[in-house]
This record gives sequence, structure tokens and C-alpha cells, in this order.
Amino acid sequence: MIFNFGMMLSMPTIVLGALHNRKSEALWLDDDQASWFGSILFATHPLGSVCSGFFQTYLGRKGSMLLVNILFFVAWITLYSAQSPLVLSIAALTMGLGIGFDEAPLHSYIGEMSEPHLRATLCALLVSCSWAGALLMYLIAYLAPWRTVALISSAVPIFTIICISQIPESPTWYIMKGRLNDAQKSLCWLRGWTEPDVTQAEFEQLCGHIKKSSDSDQEKTRAEEKYEAVPGSNNEKETFGKAEGLLKTKFRELTNKKLLLPLRMVFIVFIFSRATQLTPMGPYMIGILDDFGFPADSKLILFVAGLSGFAGTLMNILLVRKLGKRKMSLTSQGTVAFCMLLLGVYCSFFDRSNRILSLTWIPISLLVIAGFFGGLSMALLPWQLLSEVFPLKGRGVGGGVSAAYAYYVSFAMTKTYLYLEHWIQLNGVFFFYGGITLFGVWYLLRYLPETEGKSLEQIETYFTKNYDKKEMFSKPRRSAA
Repeated sequence: MIFNFGMMLSMPTIVLGALHNRKSEALWLDDDQASWFGSILFATHPLGSVCSGFFQTYLGRKGSMLLVNILFFVAWITLYSAQSPLVLSIAALTMGLGIGFDEAPLHSYIGEMSEPHLRATLCALLVSCSWAGALLMYLIAYLAPWRTVALISSAVPIFTIICISQIPESPTWYIMKGRLNDAQKSLCWLRGWTEPDVTQAEFEQLCGHIKKSSDSDQEKTRAEEKYEAVPGSNNEKETFGKAEGLLKTKFRELTNKKLLLPLRMVFIVFIFSRATQLTPMGPYMIGILDDFGFPADSKLILFVAGLSGFAGTLMNILLVRKLGKRKMSLTSQGTVAFCMLLLGVYCSFFDRSNRILSLTWIPISLLVIAGFFGGLSMALLPWQLLSEVFPLKGRGVGGGVSAAYAYYVSFAMTKTYLYLEHWIQLNGVFFFYGGITLFGVWYLLRYLPETEGKSLEQIETYFTKNYDKKEMFSKPRRSAA
């Protein structure tokens, strides 16, 4: 599924490379159309993210993921058969909506079904798969036309549906619905097809945590939702009352301080993550690389930089349990900030008009290093936090809103990039994002808790008044086996 995410997120680069200002083609896009097509996927993602928080409450994590892959298949076929810019935009809109809808239940499922010492590794593996999907798309695009690429890609959601149908629903969702037998069966399956007595202690702990989360505030919310229907009363009014109660419930969850504090942190970390990855420059990166005056093919350099980022995500999988998220994120953020500032210095003195061939290795090396260290942590960190820091009550809504926010930031930054570059030039852009990234080092050092190897219940306490500051910023000496 995440592999498909990477393929869809890289899709605009491939399509625009084939259609942007190609007036000799039957279907082509001008500058304005290309600008919207390149960013519209980010714009529709938030709507899907917000909706997912509501749908997964009723469909479950697994049910939501099955449903959205049907949407992905339709989107790929629509792209393959597109004969106009409008249909291309509809395909991109559908992809963005589907990605947004799917991310919250996916990350909720990971957080709920995995053991504490495996959550970060699984999240890192997901981002690595996304990166691998993008790299595969670039590779296929070298070998086949963009329509063929879209047709081949349509097989991925079909395969994903088959795979998801073989896994159980989240045991947490089952418990919240009162289906304890199904929850225990699910937990046994997830722990390696074990017997109930093997997982009994963990099952009881999970039930206790969920029961504890159902505090007096939840009881108050349930009381407000309750509608005492009078015999013979208007059914339409009753339905409206229930819908209004649902909205009140979700609004109360979203405005709960237990959710707002981690939500604020995730929002801020997403900004640093987008700046670290140079997300706004992504759709225009080939032109930017051309401006550097590299003697090599810009597409090849872009692929190598992406490959280094993929290697960084794999390194995260190997090191996160040993080093923890704080150390890795600070190293990642600091190194990328240094590379960006040096790129700004380079662009201040050298461009295509006065390049020195013997020095072109400098920006190439800096981009590759930035790609590796960006993938090492900051590309992963906000998504890892997404499956860890939110309380049980409101986890679905919090995850959906966070994912929506992330892509709204991506849309806004990508859409305004050309204006920013025109205003402060390319060197100013690198200085600007380098400064944001450098500020991120200070923020992470001061506020980011160490969540590696800790239970979800323990992490929740870090956003309350009663927490151990030393424990908050330290990694457990021994992770659970």
C-alpha cells in the first residue's frame, strides 16, 4: 500500500516530464496547467485525511484500507485513459483524496497492532517502501511511456487488496466495539499465531488501557450524544440529533488538551520535515539541477539523490532501536541544515553562466548527503510520531487531521515556490530553508520526547503535567524483546 503511495506521489513528475509544454503532442499542459497538476494532489489530500478519522471509527482500520484501494485502482485507470487536462486533474484529485483517506487508518493500525520496540521500525519501513515506489516509477518511466506506466501501476492496488484481506482487524478497534473474542483472536494472529494464554497478559493490559481512557469526559460525551426519542417523534429529527452528537464527539476529541498538545508538536515537526526534504522544490528539481550546470544528466543526479534518501530510511530501520529517535533526528536535521546553507553559498557565486566544472561535485555531493540524512530521520519522524503520541480517544481524528495538515503545508509550499525563488533567487531559497531547518534543531532538542521502546500509555503522560522530564528525553536502557 505504501509502495503505491510512493508511485502516486511521483506520478506528477513523470506526467509533467512527458506533457509539459509538449505542443507537438495531442495532449499537453501549459505552465499554469502544469503548476496545478503538480500540486493538486497535495490539495485534495486533506479532505481525505479528515474524512478518514470518521470512517475508520465504523469501518475499522482494515475496512478503510480495503475500501480506498478500490479508489486507487479507479484513479490509475482514469490516468491511463485521460485525453484532456481535466481528466488528468480528476485522476490526480482522486489519488490525493485516496492517499489522505488511507494514511490515518494505516498508521493507527501500526500503532495498535505492533509492540513498542517495533513501532518505529515498521513506520520507517513504510516510508522506505514509499521511497522505493517512487524510485521504481522513475525507473519504469525510462523504459515505457507514461500511459503504460499508469497501466502497470493499476495492478498494485489489486495486489494490495488481496494482501490486506489476509490480515485481521486491529485488536484495539475490536475492543472499542466490545468484540473481545475477535480482539483476542486478532492479537494471537498478530503475535505469530499463538494461543490465547500466551497473549493473555498483553490482552488484559490492552483492555485495561482502553477502559482507563474511557474517563469521565467520555461518559459526559456519551450523555450528550444520547437522544431520548419520544414515541411517534420525527425520525428525521432523531437522525439529525445523532449526527449532531457525532460531530460534538469528534469536536470534543479534537479540542481535548490531551490531543492538542501532541497535535501541536506534530504540526511543527511536519514543517521542519518538509523543509528538510526540500518538498517545495520537488516538482521543479530537474530545472534546478540544470541551473547548477551539472555535466551529467539531471535526471540521473535526481535518481541518485533519491536513492541516497532511500538508503537513509533503511539505515533508520537498523539504528532507531539502538540510538532512539531524538539522537537520529537531531543528527539528521543538523546535517541537512549545514548542507542547505552551503548550497546557498555555492549558488551565490556559481551558476550555469560561470560554472567551474571542477567544482560541480560540491553541490552534487551536498544534495546526496542531504538526501541521505533527510531520509535517516526527518522524512520518517512525523509519521513515526503519528502512530505514537496521540491518546486512544481521538487517535483516529488526530491522525487524520495531522496527515491533512502535512499535505496542506506541502501544497502551499509547492504552489508558492516559484514566487519565492523569483523574489529571493535560488541561493536565497537555500538560505531560507536552511534557516528553518537550523531552527528545527533547537526545537527538537528542547521539546521532542524520546518515544522509542516506550508504551503508548507511557508516551501519553509526556503531554500532561505529571511526567518525569529525565525519562521523557531518555531512551530505555533495554528495549522489550
